[in-house]
Amino acid sequence: MKDPDFRTFIGNERKKLTHYVRSLMRETADMDAEDVVQDVLTKIFENVDLAVPFENMAAYVYRSLRNRVIDYVRTRKPNLSLEAASDENTGEEGYGLIDLLHDSNPNALELLQKQEGQRELFDALETLSKMEKDVIIGHELEGTPFKELSQIWNVPQNTLLSHKSRAMKKLKKYYLKS
Repeated sequence: MKDPDFRTFIGNERKKLTHYVRSLMRETADMDAEDVVQDVLTKIFENVDLAVPFENMAAYVYRSLRNRVIDYVRTRKPNLSLEAASDENTGEEGYGLIDLLHDSNPNALELLQKQEGQRELFDALETLSKMEKDVIIGHELEGTPFKELSQIWNVPQNTLLSHKSRAMKKLKKYYLKS
């Protein structure tokens, strides 16, 4: 294959190559398909002897792109959302204080607006340890992210998640009894 043949191929196929890489990377938004194509084509151009003819240039390029995406997926570190970690620790997806209250009483939000509901919530919070209560108030009621709470209190995030998990279990028992 000659250098002009390679450049012509790339000129004609670049959009198709980018589309192909995007189809392989649907769930990896942090890596741009165009960057992958550019990276692979640069490496091919630098490393392959263009004077030696390819049997099937398109197959070689597509296989190289596929291998690059596979390498990326295998080596990237998974992103873990603190909210997802919190959900795993409680054992239920999307499970927060409001969900718990709603499970025990469908009119929980209306009830919380009344003194009676607020008193019941405060009584339930009194059954928790100081740290569990602080985590529930800080994260669930005030909406402070775990990362920020961790920095303020100088406590590891996983410890806070454990306290929240235990607190949610205790609150669930409390509300199921009443």
